[in-house]
Amino acid sequence: MEIKMNKAIFLDRDGTINVEKDYIYKCEDLVFEEGSVEALKTFKNLGYILIVVSNQSGIARGYFTEEDLKAFNNNMNEKLKEEAIEITEFYCCPHHPDGLAEYKKVCDCRKPNNKMLEDAIEKYNIDREKSYMIGDKASDIGAGLKSKLKTVLVKTGYGLKDMEKIDKNETLVCENLKDFSEVLKREKLNELIFEEFSKKVQIKNVVMDSRKITEGSLFFAINNGNSYVKDVLDKGASLVIADNTDIADERIVKVADTIATMQDLATKYRNKLDIQVIGITGSNGKTSTKDIVYSLLSKKAKTLKTEGNYNNHIGLPYTLLNVTDEEKFVVLEMGMSSLGEIRRLGEISNPNYAIITNIGDSHIEFLKTRDNVFKAKTELLEFVNKENTFVCGDDVYLAKLDVNKIGFNEDNNFRIESYEFSDKGSKFTLDGKEYEMSLLGKHNISNTAIAIELAKKIGLSEEEIKEGLKDIKISNMRFQEIRVGEDIYINDAYNASPTSMKAAIDTLNEIYNDKYKIAILGDMLELGEDEVKYHVEVLNYLLDKKIKLIYLYGERMKKAYDIFMKNKSEEYRFWYYPTKEGIVESLKNIRMEKVILLKASRGTALEDIIVKE
Repeated sequence: MEIKMNKAIFLDRDGTINVEKDYIYKCEDLVFEEGSVEALKTFKNLGYILIVVSNQSGIARGYFTEEDLKAFNNNMNEKLKEEAIEITEFYCCPHHPDGLAEYKKVCDCRKPNNKMLEDAIEKYNIDREKSYMIGDKASDIGAGLKSKLKTVLVKTGYGLKDMEKIDKNETLVCENLKDFSEVLKREKLNELIFEEFSKKVQIKNVVMDSRKITEGSLFFAINNGNSYVKDVLDKGASLVIADNTDIADERIVKVADTIATMQDLATKYRNKLDIQVIGITGSNGKTSTKDIVYSLLSKKAKTLKTEGNYNNHIGLPYTLLNVTDEEKFVVLEMGMSSLGEIRRLGEISNPNYAIITNIGDSHIEFLKTRDNVFKAKTELLEFVNKENTFVCGDDVYLAKLDVNKIGFNEDNNFRIESYEFSDKGSKFTLDGKEYEMSLLGKHNISNTAIAIELAKKIGLSEEEIKEGLKDIKISNMRFQEIRVGEDIYINDAYNASPTSMKAAIDTLNEIYNDKYKIAILGDMLELGEDEVKYHVEVLNYLLDKKIKLIYLYGERMKKAYDIFMKNKSEEYRFWYYPTKEGIVESLKNIRMEKVILLKASRGTALEDIIVKE
């Protein structure tokens, strides 16, 4: 039976972990180098054993005792344990050739000799090829090389002084421990870059925006990004991948198509990583569901999610390339506007789990029918088995699927049995268990229930799930509550479709019962030739809702308003405004506490209406 070997990071102590101070031994003098604690946490998360190997000639010189040394090391470990970090063992050499009494000796443990390293390697069954020696002195590097470890010199402590004493071709030089941790987190990415382009680099981050370049960046020059190649090189980029530049620099990899290259690298990188990928799509609620899943999984392990609107053929591979070796879960939002796009995102990301929130009218301008929307969204299921697929079973299209169905209807596999709203958020019962969260709305309860069942499948405990529900932070402009004086604005203006607009109206109708409720609704885009019909449908939906005033804005809403009001002349609640300023002035004249819903597609920028005090 093969015995598993461990990987380790061997660390010098003074000048590497803690700030160098001549012959430091008093516990009160312990000051950690900037970023070193965070770096140690990263090393631990990456599965490394942490071992200190330190020359402590202050004992031989009579400045302090072995008991003082032990107390200092114990104090350091206690402080690190507060951050869930622990040094496995401290190896310290107390000798010096000019020392006192029994400590005066030429020994084989004092660095650059390597007995301390060899003792630890044998005791902990260390894999030399996967382990590092990090220190601020040439003697640290010498010991590491003798033990055939990878070596890193940090510029803290004596590092700047000793840089000239080492061979930079065999030893990596970093600013500090934190700087090296950023490199180590991307070890697999650096390996991939070498495999693909024969470039030995130390990538610390991946960017597409030239304004975000830092030393060690990998820059993808997409579209006009080719114009900024010289600028990013001047800022310290380690590697540039470009398809339209004449600049000659060994840090540039010229390719036929930058986007295709990024997609190819992301696919290969994903398959190198030990991660579980969750793909989330649907006509509405993708972003909120992504945020909820992220909050839950973060209680189990380090998790990365799609940021902003990076949910397409560029944003998804970009997100994957920003995964580090530290993450265990990656939550990817997948958008589309035509058939085949979700399939391509699935090919790149190879998801382990899938969520589909609903099938609605978003992008129907391009896909023409809901049947086609259903076909496009369910392309995701080509990559995930049915046991790992979770959908809203209340959706008439998704209810047909033989997968995990969650919702309010009785025939779902997992049923939401009851719910209630309060000023603190929502309570609901899912399969006999009660949950609480700060989000409001039946649609958010449905999405959260889907996230909970997925989390259970992955292996989260009830305690982890409930802790995750406490910390949900939804992306801006997704039913975002903004208080201005005594008024509450509900900014749900990131995007809109008939389905999501009705859900927002329902939520406004059900909550804030003691407030004067106003709905400000703008155009819904990408609805195709029947767009006006869909807008009229929403206006009719409002008729039996307990909403005092409905303000409408936008060209499509104007057409719908004119049709709607032909037979509704007694409906005094509906008002069309050609300008946002007109709506703002009208709101100012309503001198009572009110709740104001803002809902429209992104192109309408309806959030401009929010009145600041």
